Amino acid sequence: MNTRDKKAKSEMMNRNSPTPLLKALLSLLAMLPLALPTIAQAEQDIVIIGETAAQNQQFQSYWQQLINLKQSAERARPKSTVQPKYAARDDREVKLQKILRNLKVEDIDLDYIIQLNGSSHLSGILTNENDQLVTVIAVNYEILDRRGNLLQTGSAQPKPSTIGPGQSVTFADTLWTIAPDEAYEVRLLDPAFQVSPDFE
Repeated sequence: MNTRDKKAKSEMMNRNSPTPLLKALLSLLAMLPLALPTIAQAEQDIVIIGETAAQNQQFQSYWQQLINLKQSAERARPKSTVQPKYAARDDREVKLQKILRNLKVEDIDLDYIIQLNGSSHLSGILTNENDQLVTVIAVNYEILDRRGNLLQTGSAQPKPSTIGPGQSVTFADTLWTIAPDEAYEVRLLDPAFQVSPDFE
């Protein structure tokens, strides 16, 4: 092979070899299978890269595979469903909240216990404004001093505990270490009531 033939062959190989830009793009594409299946482009957004028809076909085929992977993943994604047991639990919770809202407390107060110096008697009236029987196990309260500091929390039991619609009952508790003070505040906690779980 003479010098002219060698030179022509070298020029042909240089024309067929990838340019530095194409080499960089090919390196980037080699990494894409690990990163792009979930964010593949839509077919109409594909930009064909390559200098020859064969390279164009290769890149187009590769992008089509990515699009198919994305579509397959979306079809395989499980559909969320609401389980009936959760719905039933939510319905029961809604009913419980309605029952609690329709329990009303009045005249809650602290009184002296004459025989026990430094102690007091907490009492109040509980009314059931629901249209059904409700069994109230406890009325939950807290006592704050004149500065708003918490002195004590507790629970008082209504008597009787099963209260008919529209009925009012009393509840009471003895506070052995709290002496009554006009500036003390008695407040209901949240939740204010503990009711029997067997409501309908």
